[in-house]
Amino acid sequence: MIYCKNCGVELEENMNFCPLCGKHITDEIPKDKEHLQFQKTEPEERLLSDFKELTHIQRRKLFWELSGIILISGMVVTFIIDLIINTGMTWSKFSVSVCLVLFINITLIVFLKKRVLMLLTGSFLSTSVLLILFDMFNKNKAWGIRFGIPLMFSLYFMVFVLVRLIRASKQRGINLIAYFLMASGILSLCIEGIISFQIKKSIDLYWSLIILASVLPVAAILLFIHYRLRKGTDLKKFFNI
Repeated sequence: MIYCKNCGVELEENMNFCPLCGKHITDEIPKDKEHLQFQKTEPEERLLSDFKELTHIQRRKLFWELSGIILISGMVVTFIIDLIINTGMTWSKFSVSVCLVLFINITLIVFLKKRVLMLLTGSFLSTSVLLILFDMFNKNKAWGIRFGIPLMFSLYFMVFVLVRLIRASKQRGINLIAYFLMASGILSLCIEGIISFQIKKSIDLYWSLIILASVLPVAAILLFIHYRLRKGTDLKKFFNI
């Protein structure tokens, strides 16, 4: 609040003169405003500066701790609500399972970021357990075992191959787009093959072959352009052009 220094009466921010003693107070208000603004921004600036001083590992651990608090709180709250309403664990088992698997995956990403094989293996196993639990919750319909886990394995395997290809690439450019196109074509083959085998007990490929035939020529052209440009760059360096 702003007060008149002459008589002590409370003033509004838009006042230029004291309504009691008539003293001109325009010179006093900006100082008070500055002080108030400084008081408001100082904690925010301090928080930002403290966060910037954290190392990359400390930031990841902070993200892991905050994620853990949020997810564990969500599990506890949903379980308590379900317990109060239904006097047991009914629908909350889905949310608790999902939150638990999310926390496991976040933990793997935070602490095993550079160990891709271990990260993907742990993520695949935890997510597979989640799908099996969903099958159990839904009275053993076995959707997760028949479709979910094989499809997810195909996805994780392609992600692993892509990461290895990207890390092995000394010069990265449009070749990465080519790798993603080829991976999408192969993944479509796996998806259609798994679905058709589980439904028809035979592998019948139709739309996935069309996708593969569409992306492979584009990927080949991109790879040719990438390595042709790289060869041209190396020749320029050799001849000092």
